[in-house]
Amino acid sequence: MIARRCMMAATFGILIAPRAPWAQSLSLSQGEMLRGRFTQQRFLQGFNAPLASTGSFILAPNRGLIWRGETPFALLTGMGPGGLVQRVVGGATTRYPASKLPLLAQLYEVFSAALEGDWAKLEGIFEVERKGIPTKWQVMLIPRKKDGGMPLQHVAVHGGRFVNSVEISRVNGDRDTIKFNEQVVSRDPIDSEDGELLGMVSHP
Repeated sequence: MIARRCMMAATFGILIAPRAPWAQSLSLSQGEMLRGRFTQQRFLQGFNAPLASTGSFILAPNRGLIWRGETPFALLTGMGPGGLVQRVVGGATTRYPASKLPLLAQLYEVFSAALEGDWAKLEGIFEVERKGIPTKWQVMLIPRKKDGGMPLQHVAVHGGRFVNSVEISRVNGDRDTIKFNEQVVSRDPIDSEDGELLGMVSHP
């Protein structure tokens, strides 16, 4: 379960990373962050209907990702070089240091490579198939290593200036569909709770 949560947090970082060479450039300056909202549907084996959730995110370059679930549960997740932190809003906080989760090291490597626009590094882990134009593009990420790597079949990403939607397909048949909206680049200060979580995950 911990590995799956880490995988999802890292994958979200990849999907909303702003510097894709086939998309319009969105280089974030010092102090800028990417903010937006998401709607997620999880299609799980054995369930007739998808599990839906909504919330918001903040991507702070070189510091980490804050993923704030609002419905159906208030759950706050932070991920960065130092590991993963999860907090039930108004409740307990659980921390998973990167040193205790070997898979997290690889996943954050993917996260940071995508955030930095280091697609040559990312192509060492995924086969990257891309098509379209800067204002309307599609990228398919297929893990090169099937055994012992990330439990993914593929990740399909669609976007323009920002990522608009994404589909994550797992080897067990489960899949997630995520739609992003209201995305903006901002220098507005973050609240104390988000800042606290970023502080916990921004350093190894």
